[in-house]
Amino acid sequence: MKIGILGCGNWGSVFGIMQHEHGHDVRIWEYDKERAQRVKATRNNEPFLIGHSIPDEIQVHWQLDKAIAGVDIIVFAIPSQVLRNVVMALKEIGTGRRYFLSLTKGIEISTLLRPSQVIGELENTSDNIYVLSGPCIANEIIRKEPTAVVVVGVNVKGTKRLQEELSTDYFRIYQSDDVIGVELGAAVKNVIAIACGIVDSLGFGSNAKGALVTRGIVEIQRFGVALGAKEKTFWGLSGVGDLVTTAFSEESRNHTLGRKIGAGKTLEQATGEMVMTAEGAPTTKAVMKLARRHKVEMPICEAVHKILYEDEKPKTAIGSLMSRPLKNE
Repeated sequence: MKIGILGCGNWGSVFGIMQHEHGHDVRIWEYDKERAQRVKATRNNEPFLIGHSIPDEIQVHWQLDKAIAGVDIIVFAIPSQVLRNVVMALKEIGTGRRYFLSLTKGIEISTLLRPSQVIGELENTSDNIYVLSGPCIANEIIRKEPTAVVVVGVNVKGTKRLQEELSTDYFRIYQSDDVIGVELGAAVKNVIAIACGIVDSLGFGSNAKGALVTRGIVEIQRFGVALGAKEKTFWGLSGVGDLVTTAFSEESRNHTLGRKIGAGKTLEQATGEMVMTAEGAPTTKAVMKLARRHKVEMPICEAVHKILYEDEKPKTAIGSLMSRPLKNE
């Protein structure tokens, strides 16, 4: 298949290299013309991709129309808060009938829409939008370390085809039928991962982190079900699987952000030190807006929001969590 990947960051590059090696015709779009030309000429995509080059066969474009010309699949590998800008640009170009595959994990703050809903504002996409999610630490995948993920869409035939075309011997893809649950699990786990990074930085042990992850998935599930997701989804790859990976991996950007915050840095300072976007920070705002709208209790996410945006000290927030009224599990 011909695949056009929108986003030349860490995950977009790795996904493109993996699919190129799997036999697909891949091109990658980088919005910054100067950077796109540099990557195209040198095949070096640092600081996003360290120790690996972009193969010569993969085309790199800065013009959006060239990046999607003639492709079978348009893949979105861009931050959730800039996704709309790209969708608006695609509207002007026109996309025709394609597969639209989202790798984006987050919730748009201004509209509280999930990535697939933003992409759905394009024409001819109503039954051809798919989401791929799960334990996807890109640096592990580029090393060909095995993982399993899930692809979901309303078109069962399309989901099956993408599963078959994109699975490799180290990237196993399962099918799902719960778009809402898969996207919400992918988004909210980043907030919990920030909390886990904070806990690690404060020097707490496995007990604290185990409790945080366990109560975190309950919180994610409660939130998702209130918004129309299926309960079982959150015990799968896009729920527990993705959360455990992101909460424990030293290569997780959200966990890294949490560690920096726990060490005393402000959100601005912490994000300024990072090359890649930690989706959990803006997602925290969107999640709390939705939680309040739907009257969903989310104490861990609320604690993260207070730390990131209300200047509450991490230890104070943890103390507040521990002193909440006692209740049944």
